[in-house]
Amino acid sequence: MISGVDSGVSIFTRMTALAERSGAINLGQGFPDFDGPTAVIEAAVDALRAGHNQYPPLQGVARLRHAIAAHQARRYGIVLDPDREIQVTFGATEAIAAALLALVGPGDEVAFLDPSYDAYPAVVALAGAQARAIRAAPADWRLERQALAAAITDRTRVLLLNTPHNPTGRVLDRGELELLASSCRERDLIVVTDEVYEHWVFDGEHIPIADAPPVWRSAR
Repeated sequence: MISGVDSGVSIFTRMTALAERSGAINLGQGFPDFDGPTAVIEAAVDALRAGHNQYPPLQGVARLRHAIAAHQARRYGIVLDPDREIQVTFGATEAIAAALLALVGPGDEVAFLDPSYDAYPAVVALAGAQARAIRAAPADWRLERQALAAAITDRTRVLLLNTPHNPTGRVLDRGELELLASSCRERDLIVVTDEVYEHWVFDGEHIPIADAPPVWRSAR
């Protein structure tokens, strides 16, 4: 098992460098060998030519925030206020970093599934906190109650949840999410979710942990 917690933050970067030197197929980082959809590229070019190339509002462009709110309501029944409960960032990693830097510091712990996306332990370390691995074992990579209990301590403040999971591809089911939600309520943990692959599900169904009441607490 390649563990981002045990093996260091640069494991995937090292794998990419090794693949480049040896001419191997790189399974360490997601570098597509094809361009993005032509319609998306042309829309970006048209937007730049139309003058949409200046600093956006700090929260993000209002039209985008409203589209995000509509997406969450349409797909998951999660109702959000686009003006008070949505913040647009330059990619998911920035959002995760900003959240953890705001929520934890020295003496705190952040728990997440292991193996993990390699940015997680790096951001936790940047915040001065400690990473706690929730071990997922091959070949089914299921979340087990014993592994969760072993990872959560009295110093754990945040659960950083990634589902669909990178790098295993595991999509947590409702039972696993309810187990996590129960632990978070019992320990009063804050849940930060990384659902960047929510639309890349081939088996099963992606369920946001916010849909496992009462995890989501509206700002209203």
